[in-house]
Amino acid sequence: MSLDLNKVTSNGTVRQQDQTVTSAAVKSEKSSGFGNILANAIKRCFADSIASYKEKQETEETERSARTSSGGGSPVTFQMSESMDAIFQEAANTYGVPVNLLKAVGMAESNFNQYAQSGAGAQGVMQLMPATAASLGVSDPFDARQNIMGGAKLLAQNLSMYGGNVDLALAAYNAGPGNVAAYGGVPPFAETQNYVVKVKQYMGMDLNTGQTVQTTAAAASSPAQAPESAEKEQSGGGNFLADAVERVRVQAQMV
Repeated sequence: MSLDLNKVTSNGTVRQQDQTVTSAAVKSEKSSGFGNILANAIKRCFADSIASYKEKQETEETERSARTSSGGGSPVTFQMSESMDAIFQEAANTYGVPVNLLKAVGMAESNFNQYAQSGAGAQGVMQLMPATAASLGVSDPFDARQNIMGGAKLLAQNLSMYGGNVDLALAAYNAGPGNVAAYGGVPPFAETQNYVVKVKQYMGMDLNTGQTVQTTAAAASSPAQAPESAEKEQSGGGNFLADAVERVRVQAQMV
């Protein structure tokens, strides 16, 4: 026996049961649809977040490269007071040059005057020529730290070139390696020969500059930046979840 619900008016139970079943089916369908909306929203959020992250990384890398090439990436610097004797010791340790040799050259070249300048154009404590200073990475030859570090590096190169021979290393420092090579040893120049003798005499003395000089140093990155970065990352995660919820809310209203 079949019932035509459109014609049954006395049996409310049948009609009520039919409506209950229909309502449950609709709720099930809506629940399934909501789940799909949530899954799709989260999937899109992940995809958008990854794409946004990659784009941000590429942008930051491009900006970093541009700053470096244009000189905008130079570190922040500040002035500080330092003992010149301490700088000599640090330079000696850094480049493996005997500190008494390093100080003897500084004494012979400028009498430890960081602002000394010769008629030939040599500058600073270690009397570096501008082109030589640039090749050694010295940007300010009148900065005592830079100049002494540059002179120590040059002496280390000369000692390495001549197998540790101090006379040849000093001759090359004074007259250039080209003249040492041309004459097969210390060139027969009175200035150079006197220079080698004088420096070696100073090496036997207990030399102390007794000076405190103003030098330029690069500012280190602040450790406080790390927590800030971590906070930003956590905030990014919160933004991601908020975005997902908002997408679900908007799309649910459209169903």
